[in-house]
Amino acid sequence: MFTAMDTDNSGAITFDELKAGLRRYGSTMKDTKIKGLMDAADIDNSGTIDYGEFIAATVHLNKLEREEHLVAAFRYFDKDGSGYITVDELQQACAEHNMTDVLLEDIIREVDQDNDGRINYGEFVDMMKKGNGSIGRRTMRNSMNVSMKDAPGSH
Repeated sequence: MFTAMDTDNSGAITFDELKAGLRRYGSTMKDTKIKGLMDAADIDNSGTIDYGEFIAATVHLNKLEREEHLVAAFRYFDKDGSGYITVDELQQACAEHNMTDVLLEDIIREVDQDNDGRINYGEFVDMMKKGNGSIGRRTMRNSMNVSMKDAPGSH
């Protein structure tokens, strides 16, 4: 993508190259937004984005996107918007997807680091980042993956 945007092969992307490149990739971003993106990525304030800056900006944007997905997943389970996932909310999510053989208390006990009987956002993120730990984590991850496919606004 960097090479495609760097049309003059200078090793750096100018504002005009960034704008043209984003348009080619289907972006309808306004010039002011593109300028903001340019300024944020141009760490050394040279007026251009070199390859290292481009990679750093891309990694940052990918992290933000992953964070947005985690927030959406947490909200899916946190039915009442309390900031916590409770056993009842897990039961509701499991019922929606005909998952009847899930030991919800075990999942809560496994993920609940402060032992308050519910899962807060930090505990949820930790669980999701740990990957394929035990059965409970796998079950909740699988449930979340299935649920997010059906969730409105998911892609």
